[in-house]
Amino acid sequence: MPPVDFHLLLVTDRSLVRGRSLQSALRESVNAGVPAIQLRERDLPTRQLLSLARQVHVMTRDRAVPLIINDRVDLAVALDLDGVHLRASSLPVLAVRRVVGQHRLIGVSAHSVKEVQQAGDDGADYVILGPIFETPSKREFGEPLGLAVLADACRYSSVPVFAIGGITRERIESARDAGAFGVAMIGGILGRENVGKATVDMQAAVRASWPPHSRDGSHAR
Repeated sequence: MPPVDFHLLLVTDRSLVRGRSLQSALRESVNAGVPAIQLRERDLPTRQLLSLARQVHVMTRDRAVPLIINDRVDLAVALDLDGVHLRASSLPVLAVRRVVGQHRLIGVSAHSVKEVQQAGDDGADYVILGPIFETPSKREFGEPLGLAVLADACRYSSVPVFAIGGITRERIESARDAGAFGVAMIGGILGRENVGKATVDMQAAVRASWPPHSRDGSHAR
């Protein structure tokens, strides 16, 4: 399985880009050095999602930025993307691995310590756990889990855990201290007027929390 070699994952939501196209916002972020992107436009019809994924892949491929698509195993393979991210209700990890192979990343969304453990046992490469803090984009998943749950999940996880939900620059260090391998962000980057500057700011905070010399070590702290 490929290594998870990024500590910041940008998750897309085109409703947050302030009247611009998602493509232009992602171009700003890629040019500013975002290390990985998860394309999460779940409501788009297949043909529109296919077109969008192709356009974004051109940007990310040129900069060697991993592009991971939400749920669509077929598009991940058809477009030769870097991975697929599964919801808790998606296809089982083992079945997806048979389709995408060992060279693509498989991520899983989790909302409890038990789900994090299960994802690791099933063979996921990483898990996104949340919401950790209050955030409008994750209200459908219930009350924030908090840092104590994040710490428990990281302590017992066999794979890297990314914190999501209400992540700000000021909270990145707290997520690190709880044991997170990294953070996943939506509004903290795409919801800003200057996406490029937001990307630079967040990446600087991430690098301060997970300096380059620590990236070859264990996912746990």
